[in-house]
Amino acid sequence: MATIDRNEAPSRDEVEVFLKAVDFSLPVGFLDFFKETNGADISNDEGYFLLWPLTDMFQLNQDYNVAEYAPEFFVFGSDGGDTAYAIEKISGSIYEMPFIGMSNEEAIFKSKTFTDFIESM
Repeated sequence: MATIDRNEAPSRDEVEVFLKAVDFSLPVGFLDFFKETNGADISNDEGYFLLWPLTDMFQLNQDYNVAEYAPEFFVFGSDGGDTAYAIEKISGSIYEMPFIGMSNEEAIFKSKTFTDFIESM
């Protein structure tokens, strides 16, 4: 069973700013989750997962040069180490990939929906 430590929810304005910047498919359940929490720490027997604050995602994608190294993806979190969790922009599916050596070719499919992704944790 996963333990989810949620941040305070983003404001309606912060959600609107995020949605105006999104030009790709979001996974089913993604927006519902992030309207309730501006990021979260999730831990279970399998490991640790850090879901970035909605308000920081675009800046963090820029900081990690995601558009340069894996332009078909948008990163939304990590395992707190070397693994990134990302949305495939065209499909809205969720993948994992390494931060070092990040590329479209290194992406591994995890889930079709954000809801399934969270439940698989």
